Amino acid sequence: MKQLRSLLCAATIIVIGMSSCSKGTTGPAGPTGPRGPAGPDSVVYSNWVALSFTYNPNDSLYVDTLSAPAITAGILDSGVILTYIQYPDVNNVAHIQPVSALNYIISEDYSVGEINILSTQDLTNLQYRYVTIPGSKAAGNSAARKVNGYTITQLKAMSYAQVQQVLANNN
Repeated sequence: MKQLRSLLCAATIIVIGMSSCSKGTTGPAGPTGPRGPAGPDSVVYSNWVALSFTYNPNDSLYVDTLSAPAITAGILDSGVILTYIQYPDVNNVAHIQPVSALNYIISEDYSVGEINILSTQDLTNLQYRYVTIPGSKAAGNSAARKVNGYTITQLKAMSYAQVQQVLANNN
């Protein structure tokens, strides 16, 4: 009963917080960078792929390595990588969760052309997708870098549907 009350309290706070937020007005377009504007065609997303973990008894973790050809040196140097897991609920309805929201279960390491995933649980057969967004203008530090007015931290906390909406406004 105590867990149910805590869950209802947390859900109420989230609903109130989400309904009280609103997006401000769109500001003027920024200057074109030396590489030209980053248009919607420069955002790349992968197909949904089934994870296939292998248990590593040396560190008691599950490991998977995915090919990610859209992750280039340029993306690693100045872009943003967003990752998502799709999982079914008890009614077999698919839900998409940012991997960053599961950081107590899963950890990722990016290198040119691949993503290494470590997990405390076997997430085999769950669907995984990554999105790359090239940087178009250097900021003072990477935490301050913005895409369509949102910081990297804000983008990583968004659902896949929210990121799609933010990037659709790039047109």
